[in-house]
Amino acid sequence: MTGKEKQTPLGWQGIFALLPTDWKLGAVGGDQRTGYLRIDDERMPRLQVKWAPHRIDLVRKRDEYVKRLTAGRRGRPTGLEVDLEAKFFGGRAKPKKDLVTFAWRGPQCGYGLMWNCETCGRSLIAQVTWRPEERWHDVAREVLASLEDHAEGGWKTWALDGLAFLAPEKYELGKWRWLTGYLEFNLAQMKRTLKVARWGIVSRILGGRTLSEWYQQENWRRRDVSFQVQEMELKGHDGIAVWGEVSGIKPRLTALAERALRRKPVVQFAGGAWHCPESNRLYLVETVDAGEGVALQGVVDSISCHAEAEA
Repeated sequence: MTGKEKQTPLGWQGIFALLPTDWKLGAVGGDQRTGYLRIDDERMPRLQVKWAPHRIDLVRKRDEYVKRLTAGRRGRPTGLEVDLEAKFFGGRAKPKKDLVTFAWRGPQCGYGLMWNCETCGRSLIAQVTWRPEERWHDVAREVLASLEDHAEGGWKTWALDGLAFLAPEKYELGKWRWLTGYLEFNLAQMKRTLKVARWGIVSRILGGRTLSEWYQQENWRRRDVSFQVQEMELKGHDGIAVWGEVSGIKPRLTALAERALRRKPVVQFAGGAWHCPESNRLYLVETVDAGEGVALQGVVDSISCHAEAEA
């Protein structure tokens, strides 16, 4: 990834980075406040990131980290040489970070950094590792230089396995699924929810049905919402719009109260789906909103479905 190789975005709990396309999520844990993720390729773990909601003593944490790095298992030396003064990008690259960097070489090589972010108050620890014969100094430098830890302009990037979208920053991740040919994110802020899903090999999913037929047949048993479907163009592709109301007694009482107060009714359930032939994928975005309105159009607009075919 030195300007000649393609990159793919990673977005998770406010963490963002640009990665080589063959790096995949290996492990993830925690939440928005405190968490950990590991990115692997076919050979070994490549990127590891930890974050916390408070500042840390950078020098003390770095020294503790290096001690564990060089001690190895059962106190056996690892044979690694550590450079505590390593600078693999300039201070201007991260102007609002109180930051320390270090590097090591030996049986394994790596770049590491730790920072306290002045903008969001988070602390972050990250490292990129490689084998000596790979000479991945430039790759590691570019990955760590791309790393960020908070939303921008009120929007947070979520990105995994080539699917990337923006969501309002206050929405938090609930359930998510990552299966062969399927990826789904479910986010929520109080009673507002957002679902973004992507299917691969569309011919198997549709089975000769139109998008409208597919959606209605897949959702006819739903009890949480009542909906209507209309065919329309989305993002230059064949698509559908869906809208309706949340089922149950409370939404009906809310609607009656709005009529009594002569307030403009809100659309409680809305969404859209489209088939992108260039990437041979099917996309779905759904929102449930009992209040001021989630920026549904902003989420849809942020998805670059063609980019997956080019990656």
